[in-house]
Amino acid sequence: MAQDFVGSNNINLLMPKGQFGTRLMGGDDAASPRYIFTHLSPVARLLFPDVDDALLDYKEEEGQLIEPEFFVPIIPLLLVNGCQGIGTGWSTYIPQHDPLDVVKYIRAKLEDKKRLPSIKPWVKDFDGIISIDADHTSYTTEGTLTPTSKSSLTISELPVGVWTSDYKEYLVKMLKKGEIKSFTENHTTSSVLFDVKLNMATLSRLLKGDIHKTFKLRNSLSTRNMHAFTPDMNIVRYKSPRNIADDFFPIRLALYADRKSVLESNMEYSATLMRNKARFIEAVSTNTIDLLHGKKSKDATNALLEEMEFVKQSDLDVIKSNNTVAKRRVAQHDIANDEISSTDPSKEYEYLLSMPLLSLTTEKIETLKTEAAKMDSKMEEMKNTTAEDLWKSDLDKLESYLISNNK
Repeated sequence: MAQDFVGSNNINLLMPKGQFGTRLMGGDDAASPRYIFTHLSPVARLLFPDVDDALLDYKEEEGQLIEPEFFVPIIPLLLVNGCQGIGTGWSTYIPQHDPLDVVKYIRAKLEDKKRLPSIKPWVKDFDGIISIDADHTSYTTEGTLTPTSKSSLTISELPVGVWTSDYKEYLVKMLKKGEIKSFTENHTTSSVLFDVKLNMATLSRLLKGDIHKTFKLRNSLSTRNMHAFTPDMNIVRYKSPRNIADDFFPIRLALYADRKSVLESNMEYSATLMRNKARFIEAVSTNTIDLLHGKKSKDATNALLEEMEFVKQSDLDVIKSNNTVAKRRVAQHDIANDEISSTDPSKEYEYLLSMPLLSLTTEKIETLKTEAAKMDSKMEEMKNTTAEDLWKSDLDKLESYLISNNK
């Protein structure tokens, strides 16, 4: 997840602080784990917004909450970074694709466009050619070969997935067979450069034919084996990257609907809380509620607050839990409605009575009223915002980052 050399990740979610491997050996030259360090990359929180953390369904192990069942990025990373591997009875190979194409495709679906854009194969920092075969069931990647004289050529890019050290072995075999006269290397950890010498007649003949095939500078990336789990946890073979994005779309959109619901309930909770605090400070300052002379017991004060219809903590908790996520969790754990708030009856107004004396000022009253009004405005704005609007906003931020960082 931290590797960022050509052919590894189009978007690395972790930062490679140390030697995480290079294209020289396809990552096999990575340092020992005790010598490397990592942390989240800047793009990670654009793909996985922190506001979504509270929406995920977390697993429980030995009475403690651990990681969620799954994370949901704002675009399908399965397409962006690709996937290959072998499981019991199954294997999969999903090529890498351009994240900007994926963003455009998702945005087109959000806007309900009839003609959806294509999602093209793309590998970050790859300088060769990627083309789609006529049958649209595979991609061909081609390295870069340039004749530099009548008896020499330069290889400055290799096909996707072909590592520098492996290709050197192939040139050594060609050298032993007499197909080339010699070669030199001038690579870096991120670039490839082979200078190859051969007979003039040989080079002239190869240039008239398929020289890329002779030098094995072309390979095919099939899309016939794109197996992945569906949202229902079934394994299916996807025929195109669009199909993968289509299955991803409703899952992510539902999470945005949950985000909207949670934000609305949190905003209503905050606004109600601030209005009650402001009203309470006003009542204390006008001596409607006498807390300064110690003439009333706590029970009597609570009774007075209830008589004056201040909102109880249990009612605040109900407001905060009035969203799709809380209701789903209540249903999953079979919790009765009266168990949502477990506030001690004697502490229903603790949020008011525990306010510091420094809060009992006219400045604090105005501040709370102003903040409550702002929160009301935000809540009204959120109610007029759709789940699709929230997704588009996140896509805009990600797209801006990808363009500015040449992803």
